This record gives sequence, structure tokens and C-alpha cells, in this order.
Amino acid sequence: MIELRDVRKFYRSGSGKAEILRGVNLRVEPGEYVAIMGKSGSGKSTMLNLLGTLDLLDSGTYELAGKSVHKMSRGRRARLRNEEVGFVFQHFQLIPNLSVYQNVLLPLTYGRKRLRRKKSRVLALLDEMGISNKKNQKPDRLSGGEKQRVAIARALVNEPRLILADEPTGSLDEETTESILKLFDRVHKNGATIIVITHDIEVAERAERILYLQNGVLV
Repeated sequence: MIELRDVRKFYRSGSGKAEILRGVNLRVEPGEYVAIMGKSGSGKSTMLNLLGTLDLLDSGTYELAGKSVHKMSRGRRARLRNEEVGFVFQHFQLIPNLSVYQNVLLPLTYGRKRLRRKKSRVLALLDEMGISNKKNQKPDRLSGGEKQRVAIARALVNEPRLILADEPTGSLDEETTESILKLFDRVHKNGATIIVITHDIEVAERAERILYLQNGVLV
């Protein structure tokens, strides 16, 4: 599903540049559930952005679902991202002036499915997430756990093969965290590949494999 070879990433810092990722090698098989841990500044978010094709590596190679991401144009990366990747963020990233239904529908507006199929897909996911009764509400009327369920539904709506989650339970209480982790367990059981960035060992231990990013290197 994923293969990184000797990936390096730099950011400009004043008159020089700082190396954030220092020769990362990673292979993730289809259907794996992987957690990546590390201290703040270790390069976790940078790595997630690269995996999600939101950013470009400076050297090395990246293959996603058999496609060479590092050779793609911006347009091809955007299409690949929409078709293959679902994102779940700590702060939900929901659009405040759209309803729950509209937020989940949004990724499908770029696809080719017929409107009827799009509607049925969104409604089925809202039901699966236990929030079908909230479909007409705006995000500011929801609890943190409900917002994260909406974010997960939005991540799944295009039926991506890869789910990338950045601290998905970081702003949730213990009970809500457990319910969200059970949703991830179910998504993984249904065949999705999941990569979770987290600082919480209890979240990481739900994965099949835990990796540590230290000073830009996987150890």
C-alpha cells in the first residue's frame, strides 16, 4: 500500500534550511493498522502530510497503491488523494456553515457517482456512525465526539483504501476516546489501511504495529 525509500524533507529556516525527515524508510501493507509516535517536533505531522500527498518530499521515493507519488503533477496528486485517502484531524476541520450531511457529502462532489448513490452513501455512513439524527445540524451544535464521528464519516465517504489520522482523540475525554477507537477498529476490520499519529500510548496500542519517529528518523 505504502512504500517510502530514503525520504528527506527540508524547511527553510532563516538563511539556511532545517532537515525535518532524515532518510525515512517505511513499508505499510494493505489492511495494516499502524501507529506512529514521537515527541513534538519529531516530524510526525510532516510525515503525515507527505503520506497524504499534501506536501512533497525533497528526495527519495514514495509509492502509494502502486503509483509513484513523487513523480506526479499537483493535479494527479489531488485526484489520487481524493480517491485513495481519507483524513481525520484532531480539531475535526469541519466547515461551520455546512450541515453534518453537507460536510460528509463534500468529498463526493468531486467524484463521478450519481446523486442518488451519493445521498445513500452519506446517509448509510451517518447511520453507521450513530449520528443520523444530527444530519441537519451545524457543527457548532455538536459535542466533540459527535464532531469526530462526522469527520470519520467524511473520511470514509469515498471508500478510500488509506485512512490517515492526526491525533484523532487528542481533544476528547476518555469515554469518547474509547468510542472513537472502537470505530477505528471497525473500519480496520472492514479492510482499510490505517495510520494514526498519536502521543497517547493507549491509542497506539490499538494498532498492530507501533513506530517511533525521533529527530526525523523512524526507530
